[in-house]
Amino acid sequence: MNKYILYALSLLFLAVACTSDFEDTNTNPNNPDSAPLINVFAYVIEDLSSRYNVTEMQYPGAFVGHITKGTYTDVINYTTEPGTGTWDGIYSTTLTNVNYVIAGAQTEGNDNLLAAAMVLKAYAMQLAVDIYGKVPYTEAGMGSEGIVHPAYDDEETIYTDLLSQLETANSLFSVSGGDISSGDLVYGGDISKWQKFCNSLRLRVAIRLTEVAGTTAQSQIATILGNPTTYPVLASNDDNALITYPGGDWVEPWTSEHSSIGDDFIAKPIVDTLLSFTDPRIEYYAEPMSDGTFAGLPVGTDADHEYSRINDQFVNNPTGNVYFMKYAEVELIKAEAIARGYVSGDAGQAYEEAITSSCKEYDIDDATISTYLAGSKVTWANSLQQIYIQKWIVLFRQSWEAWAEMRRTDVPTLAPATHSSYAGHNRPPFRFPYPDSEVKLNSDNIPTSVTETDHFWGYHVWWDTRSNVQ
Repeated sequence: MNKYILYALSLLFLAVACTSDFEDTNTNPNNPDSAPLINVFAYVIEDLSSRYNVTEMQYPGAFVGHITKGTYTDVINYTTEPGTGTWDGIYSTTLTNVNYVIAGAQTEGNDNLLAAAMVLKAYAMQLAVDIYGKVPYTEAGMGSEGIVHPAYDDEETIYTDLLSQLETANSLFSVSGGDISSGDLVYGGDISKWQKFCNSLRLRVAIRLTEVAGTTAQSQIATILGNPTTYPVLASNDDNALITYPGGDWVEPWTSEHSSIGDDFIAKPIVDTLLSFTDPRIEYYAEPMSDGTFAGLPVGTDADHEYSRINDQFVNNPTGNVYFMKYAEVELIKAEAIARGYVSGDAGQAYEEAITSSCKEYDIDDATISTYLAGSKVTWANSLQQIYIQKWIVLFRQSWEAWAEMRRTDVPTLAPATHSSYAGHNRPPFRFPYPDSEVKLNSDNIPTSVTETDHFWGYHVWWDTRSNVQ
């Protein structure tokens, strides 16, 4: 797989500036007018994995109580609002490039490349909604067509279309639909696994709707899980959607970020939970202290004495992995769907399979897993709460998704950082604020219904229906 990532080195960056002189500012006489589609496809994958997993360490990782900072706590305590990189990454980089691939794949008749690019676009746009709420969608990434001030769409409109786009993508995947192996940093050209990722992502989109569009959620999930031949999903850890970094000039993003600052600790909420559950994953998530025990650093507090660090496999591993989606998450979605009565089946079995597969990622032996599953706080008791807390554990190092799920379920129920710059809030941040660049350049289109309080609070993303939170 490592050889594929090197293709990204030769990419021609296709950025779209939000200016009226688009053609002049985006024409480079020293470069050709177009780049090979498969190279741009590879670049989209690599950029998505790198960009969001660096930002993950600075913001959502702390929001959900997974990781924190020990000295440079301005970010953790919300003093510093996010820069434009997250927004620009979606709109100037991902959408521009993925739309280029989609258009080119349609012209060339490469259905597999088209479908895989559609999956990446859906992945990126769900991220955009989950991070910001109402965002440009229908008119986004259309600078080449003269739309430099795109209108905003509401979350329901976007989520509805994402489900439709993923349905279409699933129907396009086929053995004879075209080769993507030279640019596929995720599956090395295995189309059957791309199709599984597509339908699993559709499950993720659907489960987010439980509190705002339960009928849609049930219909979508029942369709997928009720027709495994038409809609295959991730079926084992071998199907996990991930990118493996080769090291050298292409270092896994948590390691890259940690190497430059080295101020990262595992947070108290996740450590306390793992210890309380006697969870064997703790030694794989965290480094023990000098006395062999584990202690997480409270989010927002300076590390004034020894605390556990994040495990070296995640922050001192240049050839580490970044996950887009795991089989364990799919099994927990399945468990929730069964528990809610959306589909028939054994929720406890899916719950236990999720935990087992998560532990197997770290080569934890069967006997240890069985003992853990029999623990008083883990053994299945037909509880959504159990599913939600295990999903939070499983999603360690996938903190964007953990943050979204925590806002949907309010599990775990966490307070803001201990030394938050803003008083009066009883939960971690609700969303990212729109960047200054958007406020200055596209203010007429920013929805007036989106109120921003202390940068990170105020408006709830559509599917966040929690009450009495502020």
